[in-house]
Amino acid sequence: MEDQSIDLQTAAERLGVHYQTAYRWVRSGELEAARVRGRYLLHPDHVEAFAAQRERPTPPKPRRPRDGFGPLADRMYGHLVTGDESAARRQVADLVGDGVSLTTVIQELLVPALRRIGVEWHAGRLTIWVEHQAAAIVDRIIGSHHPNPRGRRRGTAVVAAVSGDLHVLPTSMAAAALREDNWRVHHLGADMPGDEIMRFCAETPVDLAVLTSTASEARPLVEHTAAALESQGTRTLVGEPGRTLDELLELARAR
Repeated sequence: MEDQSIDLQTAAERLGVHYQTAYRWVRSGELEAARVRGRYLLHPDHVEAFAAQRERPTPPKPRRPRDGFGPLADRMYGHLVTGDESAARRQVADLVGDGVSLTTVIQELLVPALRRIGVEWHAGRLTIWVEHQAAAIVDRIIGSHHPNPRGRRRGTAVVAAVSGDLHVLPTSMAAAALREDNWRVHHLGADMPGDEIMRFCAETPVDLAVLTSTASEARPLVEHTAAALESQGTRTLVGEPGRTLDELLELARAR
C-alpha cells in the first residue's frame, strides 16, 4: 500500500476538509487508513470512494416518537390555540433535536394541529383570528429552521403560489421539505403573478417549479402557468389539496 498511498494531509486536501476532520474520520473508522511507521497512509481509491459517498444526497431518516405523533399533535393544537408560540417552538425544536426530520414534524405534528383548528373554526367553536394566528406561528417556526443536508444538491427549485392564492404557508412547507431533501430553493411566496413566475424561471437556472394550489378560484391560472412553464422547458409540479410532502418529494426526485 505504501507505494501508492497518500498521507493524511493530502487526503484531507482532496476531500476539501481540515486535517483534524480527516483525522477524526480515520479514528472513528469511517475513513480507511493504515498506520505505518507512526503516520497514517491512505489508498487514493479509498479516498475517492469516501468522497463520492459524502457527495450523495442523504435525506434524514424519518424517526417517530415512541408513542406516535397523536399526543404530540394534541399538545401542539393547545399551544397554537392559546397563541403560545414559545411552547410551540420548543416542541418542534425538541423533536428536530432528537433526529426527527422537519418534513416529518410538518406532516405529523403541525398539519394535523392546523387541520383540527380549521375544523373547529368551520364549526363555529373557534374564531378566525385564532386560525390566522396559528398559521402565522407555524410559518414563523418553519422559517426559523434552515435544513442544510450534506452532499450534492439534487437541483434548483422554485416554489410559489399564483395570483389569487393568498395562502403562503403551503409554499413555506414545500420549500422547507425540498431544502431538507437537498434542493436549492427559491421561495417566491404566495399571490405571485403567473407571468412573473415564468419570467423568473426564464432568467434563473431552475430544474423544477412547484406551484402550490389551495384556492379553487386560482386553479385555472395555476394550470395555465404550469403548462406555460412546461412549454418553456421547466419541469413543473402542481400541489393538490391533501397531497403530502413525502408525495411531493417523490415526484420531485423522479426524472
